[in-house]
Amino acid sequence: MAEVMKAIPFTQFSMEMRSGKIIDIDDGFKELLGYTEDDFEAGIVFKQFVPSVEYEEVITELREKFIDKRYVSYVQEFVSKDGKPLKVVAFYKIENKLLAGHRVIKVSAAVIE
Repeated sequence: MAEVMKAIPFTQFSMEMRSGKIIDIDDGFKELLGYTEDDFEAGIVFKQFVPSVEYEEVITELREKFIDKRYVSYVQEFVSKDGKPLKVVAFYKIENKLLAGHRVIKVSAAVIE
């Protein structure tokens, strides 16, 4: 019997590489992480929902990996606005564009159930 595909919660968002400022979110970001449009407009940064990592270390690692690759994948823990931990698989892609002179990273993340 064939395995049935099962949809899982996911999000896609973009962030400014140097600062971790979130610059673009989808509805999945709001649903998974509990942030509102007002939160987004006030300025959300990566560290708010991935507090267990040192952002500077992540960026150093990503810069090194992006020398050879356009995509990097991690299993990591996101934390929703209300403090709920979410284990996700996240795919980071370096965008071929600059925003105000800074590189942009597109992130796709899906919850591992």
